[in-house]
Amino acid sequence: MELQQTNRVALAIAEEHNIEVEDAIAKMNQSSIYLLADESIKNSFSIQLAFLTAVNISHRVFLGGVICQIPQNTPNLLKLDSSNFNDLVSKFGGVNSLVDPTKKDIKILFGIECFDEFCVESISSGWRGGVNFFNQKRIVLEETNSKISFGPIVSASLVCYDAFCKVFQINADGIDLNFEISLWNLNSGEDWHKSENEGPEKPYLPRNIWTLGLGHLGQAYLWTLGFMPFENLNQVQVLLQDADIVQPENIGSQVLCFEENIRKPKTRACMNFLEGLNFRTQIIEKPFIKGDCEQEWAENYPFILNGVDNVKTRKSINKASFKLFIDGATNGQFDLFDSFTMRNISFIQKDPDSIWPQENEDEVIFLKNLYHKYEKEHTCGKLANIGISTPFVGLFSSTIIVGELIRSLNQGRRYSIVSLQMRNLNSMEAIESGVYGKELMRFAV
Repeated sequence: MELQQTNRVALAIAEEHNIEVEDAIAKMNQSSIYLLADESIKNSFSIQLAFLTAVNISHRVFLGGVICQIPQNTPNLLKLDSSNFNDLVSKFGGVNSLVDPTKKDIKILFGIECFDEFCVESISSGWRGGVNFFNQKRIVLEETNSKISFGPIVSASLVCYDAFCKVFQINADGIDLNFEISLWNLNSGEDWHKSENEGPEKPYLPRNIWTLGLGHLGQAYLWTLGFMPFENLNQVQVLLQDADIVQPENIGSQVLCFEENIRKPKTRACMNFLEGLNFRTQIIEKPFIKGDCEQEWAENYPFILNGVDNVKTRKSINKASFKLFIDGATNGQFDLFDSFTMRNISFIQKDPDSIWPQENEDEVIFLKNLYHKYEKEHTCGKLANIGISTPFVGLFSSTIIVGELIRSLNQGRRYSIVSLQMRNLNSMEAIESGVYGKELMRFAV
């Protein structure tokens, strides 16, 4: 088979178990997951967004079926067009079903307490999100009217990552311990639940945003931005820049790409999503070059969110052209596929060569087991720098990136670097570099 067109999630499974990629895909085709919600989903924006995000992730990973149990005729509280929430779940790949799970089925719960060791519960409210596990102290967040997307998306990413680890026996213990995070204060630790770590319910939001690179990170940025509580969308415009065409391998990890988008520009899939939410968009379907920052139209975009994983491109972005330049990076190597780094380039006092050292010209092997297997058998040509990417890592990472942008407009904490690995979130490093002032508020709505 052509490895370049392989689901990037399957590569992690094949590498972990030292099996053929075809066998990894067969495992994915045979896997299923249950998503169960109680009546509270009818009245909760947070639960609905967490549930839909989990469906969007899961249908790309558990290809045997995303089996959903939610109350019938649940009203749709999200901004996406749908007569009710049940239909919206179906549109994103969930199967509404009355079939109950067995004990050993992996179950993701919403508003329901864990009842066996194969359960994980999503909990979220506004800027805060996390997970509960069986036989641990259950944390319940008070219900609010918040329409902030961070907590629900963080929580959905975490529960799906844990389910992925358990179903496919990767980092077999998963997260294993209750974990929560405040996107208003990344270093809040055990105090994450206190009111001062919740963040504003009606924050100032960015007027014009430049999103560069629309792969699994860039699309995740847009999912997180899209569900924020914008009220004046006639004043908001998002610039979408990417030269790539949607390919079959993108469907597994890029949350705005579906089968109907294959062989079409990624910009169009992203544009359709945003314009469906009533955002205004501008598209550029070419690679970024250094001169793009100096174009007259570029002055309209004070904020740039970079999702391009190319060092040359990163170095060509002139940070002086922007009020805020935030860069996100994941890692395609198996040992680090669940890791992420955010760099707030505008507030790092280093030159680009120091931030991004020269790339090693030697061939990088991300997946050693697969590399040796396919090289030896001469079945697929070279497998060198093809890396793993997953939707749950992209979406978790997006809350860190977009969170930095929103805090900058609301006098929140400023972080220069954030690094983490989802398998051990308690080791997250978030380097604070002061507090944002009011200077960026004039670029907000």
